[in-house]
Amino acid sequence: METENKNCAVVTGASLGIGRAIAGSLASRGYDLVLNSLFGQGLPDLCRELESKYKIRAFCAEGDLTEEDGPGKLFGFAEGKRLRVNMLVNNAGIGYEGPVEGYSKKQIDHMIFLNVRATTMLTVLFLPELKMHEKSYILNLGSFGGYLPTAYKSIYLATKSYVFYFTRALESELKGSTVKTCVATPSAVMTNANTIGRIERNGWFSQSSALSAEEVADEVLTGMFKGKKVILPGKLSRLFFSVGSFVPEGIMLWLTRRIFRNYRQG
Repeated sequence: METENKNCAVVTGASLGIGRAIAGSLASRGYDLVLNSLFGQGLPDLCRELESKYKIRAFCAEGDLTEEDGPGKLFGFAEGKRLRVNMLVNNAGIGYEGPVEGYSKKQIDHMIFLNVRATTMLTVLFLPELKMHEKSYILNLGSFGGYLPTAYKSIYLATKSYVFYFTRALESELKGSTVKTCVATPSAVMTNANTIGRIERNGWFSQSSALSAEEVADEVLTGMFKGKKVILPGKLSRLFFSVGSFVPEGIMLWLTRRIFRNYRQG
């Protein structure tokens, strides 16, 4: 393991999918890492793998960000290691689908506490440290679906709309500071068997626009370092968004209702 690098990033939800791909891409760019995920998701192995491959430092910070003190524990971990964090990647998120009355209290709490509260609290906690650096970044993971109210994904996509508007407001608030913000709004991403099954159920658009986690991570990080504030990965997704902006909302609501009616709860 090498000595401390100039750059250090905190990445949540780092054991799987986009978070794992972002962690690997940042390690290849020479970033030290503080990686967070739930216990039992192979995070220690990932840290050892990245340290060995890229000669960086990767710290394993397992914990549940939906717990009341979860964000504080992650911040305290980085602070206790005396790490000079100059990037925060709020990637951790969870979503359920189905009629709104079918959600359990636990499912609702998970979506709101992780997607909204944890993202907000981590930003608040790390911002003073981020402002101390010559250049630093906040990267938040939203969703393509956060642009439009969507049946059967109502709560999840509402939380992703929050992430989008929260990040855009931060951009304005932090203007003139050294902290740059970026929000990514990926569409379908092939991360695991459950996600792939959902993509297949949702029809042609989801299947055709689906990207790998590595493709999303590469496009998002490349765009962020070039100064982009909002990144919608994938050419087909950008085309659909452009066309959709001219379609009346009622038609879009009807279309998305048909696309996501083949939901599967649980």
